[in-house]
Amino acid sequence: MIKEEPIKKGEELVFDLTDRGFNVKAWYLNNDSGDALVKITKDGKLHRKFNWPAYKIFNIAAHFGDIVDGELKDNLSGYEIAGSPF
Repeated sequence: MIKEEPIKKGEELVFDLTDRGFNVKAWYLNNDSGDALVKITKDGKLHRKFNWPAYKIFNIAAHFGDIVDGELKDNLSGYEIAGSPF
């Protein structure tokens, strides 16, 4: 099980989307990493948590349907689409 950690004060919520029982939230982080924090829940329970390059964070939102499709098929294909340079 993934441990849920609180978001630090001042970290900006970028988006909050829901699709077929999955929810994704992303925050810009208050550090020099250039990353955003992404948390995906399924039926209200934390499913995945990871850092993603902040300049590509809207690819997660744009391809969230693809991500959910992949999760429902038990694969990571949607994340691959979101991370693709093409």
